[in-house]
Parts: sequence; structure tokens; C-alpha cells
Amino acid sequence: MSDEAHTRLSAELNAFVENLADETVTIGAVLDAIADRGFGLILLVLALPAALPLPAPGYATPFGIMMGMLAIQMIRGRPTPWLPERVRARTVTKSKLAWTVRNAGVPLRFVEWIIRPRLSGLARNRGFLALVGVIVLLMSISMSMPIPLTNTAPSFVIFVLAAGILEEDGLVLLGGLVLAPVAAGIAAVAVYYAWTLGLDAVESQSWPFIKGLLGLS
Repeated sequence: MSDEAHTRLSAELNAFVENLADETVTIGAVLDAIADRGFGLILLVLALPAALPLPAPGYATPFGIMMGMLAIQMIRGRPTPWLPERVRARTVTKSKLAWTVRNAGVPLRFVEWIIRPRLSGLARNRGFLALVGVIVLLMSISMSMPIPLTNTAPSFVIFVLAAGILEEDGLVLLGGLVLAPVAAGIAAVAVYYAWTLGLDAVESQSWPFIKGLLGLS
């Protein structure tokens, strides 16, 4: 892969933030600025804050709800993203978006290292994209829950899928579908511990259990 292709995603996100005119912008203005890139870039921007190892607080639930709306549109075959006016009127600060892009080194480097146009016919297939939409919907439901450990892994799956859509990389899309059950499993364990033992037990007890299952302990 050329250096230009390798850095394209980072450059595009940085340029997007730098070109925002005001310090506080509406979700509608963000959507209008990138809607011509389809679902890929808007999902990428929405997933990135919660996909970071140290996610920006307060993003997961509202952004998860918005991504769920977009996922339903993908399932229905809508060609361009749309959000209702009440959602479009919500605001986000340019400084928060800039902080997110600056601190996005790990997920961005991972995606940029592997992404390139491959299996593009699969990436453009409406039936396959509908399946991707189903996975995005399930992951967005998980990341919308106010429970520890249900946000970051599903957000990262959406981030990978969004990058695959954006660059028409069918192989990365397939990889995202493979990662989805892992993220779902982590979320399911967290929900189980929260339901049976309370929220305080999620990180103190479920995380060691999850690390043991993944061979990270």
C-alpha cells in the first residue's frame, strides 16, 4: 500500500475537523458536510469517540442511538444517511472532535494498516450491506447501554465496518463481521454481571473473567 493510501483516513478526519467553521456545530451540520460520502464516514465519525481505549465520556449512548437509526436505513437500502431534525439539532464541540481525532492513534493505525480497496463488489452489494447494517444495529444497541464494557468493543467493530464501507474494502467488512461475536460476547458477560451482581461488579469481576477467556490474563 502506498504512503498516500496509508495516511488517507487520518488526513480525511483531520481535514474534516479543521474545516468546521464554528466551535460548536450541530449534528445536522456534520451530517451535511459528509453525507456525500455515504454511511461510511458518518459512522466512522460517530463510532470513533467510544472506540478509543480511553473513550470520551458522554458519547456512547447518544451516538449509539444515532448509529442505530443509520443502521436501520442501511438495512432498508437507503442510499444516503438521514437523521430527524430533533437529532440534527444536537450540538457537539469542535474541540471534542479534535481531541478524539488526536487520540485516535491506535484504532486509526490498525485500520490504515490493513485497509485498501478489495472485494469491492462485495462492499457495494446491497444485500451484504444490509447484513452489515444488522451488525451495526446490534453493536449500536450494545454501546447505547449505560453499562461498563458494553461500549468500546462494539464501537470498534462499527469503526472497522465503517472504514470498510468508506474504502469499499470487502475483506475488512468480513473481518468486522468476525469481530462482532467477540464484542457481543464481551457485552453479554458485562450485562450478566451487571444484572446479577450490580454495576460495581462489572469491571471488578467480569473483566478478569473476560481476560481469562481471551487469554489476556
